[in-house]
Amino acid sequence: MQNLSKVFLKRIDDWSSIDTINKGLLSVWKAITEGLDFIKKDDFVAIKLGFGEDEGPGYIKPAWLTEFIAHLKEKTENLFIVETNTLNRGKKANAVGHLKVAHQHGYDINNMTIPVIIADGLKGRDSQAVAIRGEHFENVKLAKSICETDFLILFSHVTGHAQTGFSGALNNLGVGCASRTGKLLQHSKSSPDVCIEKCIGCGLCIKVCPVNAIGLKRKKAILVKERCIGCGECAIICKGGAIQIKLDESITRFQEKVVEYALGVKTILPGRIVCINFLYNITKSCDPLENTEPLLTNDIGLLGGMDPVSVDKASLDIIGGEVFNKIYPDIDPMVQFNHAEKIKLGTPNYQIVEI
Repeated sequence: MQNLSKVFLKRIDDWSSIDTINKGLLSVWKAITEGLDFIKKDDFVAIKLGFGEDEGPGYIKPAWLTEFIAHLKEKTENLFIVETNTLNRGKKANAVGHLKVAHQHGYDINNMTIPVIIADGLKGRDSQAVAIRGEHFENVKLAKSICETDFLILFSHVTGHAQTGFSGALNNLGVGCASRTGKLLQHSKSSPDVCIEKCIGCGLCIKVCPVNAIGLKRKKAILVKERCIGCGECAIICKGGAIQIKLDESITRFQEKVVEYALGVKTILPGRIVCINFLYNITKSCDPLENTEPLLTNDIGLLGGMDPVSVDKASLDIIGGEVFNKIYPDIDPMVQFNHAEKIKLGTPNYQIVEI
């Protein structure tokens, strides 16, 4: 008999009603955690979500979390919101710019009553290696504050994705909880390139390279690719953008790498992760690309559980796999679910419980 993971569904018809969404979110949380008492007094509890982009509408609105946060604050004073820096060189590539975007969308301590933390530090370099038994990684490089928390609550906005076809909890865990080096190792299979014209010869890349793969020649950086391990530290610290990373990993390997990074988070937080997917404003692209894209389907509601694999698979099935297959015909989202089951991250077999 198949081992079925419980996934709780709360349908929401009116996403203009803040009160309805607040109560719906709290009802899903209580259904998932009924009979469990795993948040202790003084535990550090992180709410992991994305803040969206300047003009994009597709992010989880702060007002929807009011009752949930009030409920959690009764259990611990150490509740906070967490996110990590992005791999690209946009506003969210460092903690200063990232927090500006967060505050612009209402995610600040005055509005939320709890702090907002960028988990991998000022420039995405605060990380911790976590050993796993993966096919692509022996260890994964996660954001430091993720590793130091006691409990993780994952709020994921479900969308399409140009590299995985479908994006939900697994992407939020695997990519969203990685340091910038970890993100690069998932996206890239080759060494960075140096654009000589942009190099100012400051030498910062030489100082951060862990394997002495960079030198200066005529006041320009040169990369010895035979030594390079692809950590991306040089690209992260380069002020002029002279060191350019290549997002050239295959679609299949990228999906498998994302799942292995998600396994890293589970490894440090076994039985201490709750995943709730928001099935609303479902568009072709994930939030960092989103602006005014047309909706792929109607808004549905909230899906939650303690297994990110089953929560994502249920989300995909309820929306309809054909919705994403139509826009990404060459991407099979089942790759991530099959690999997740293979490495014992979770199960794609689930039982829906409507609340």
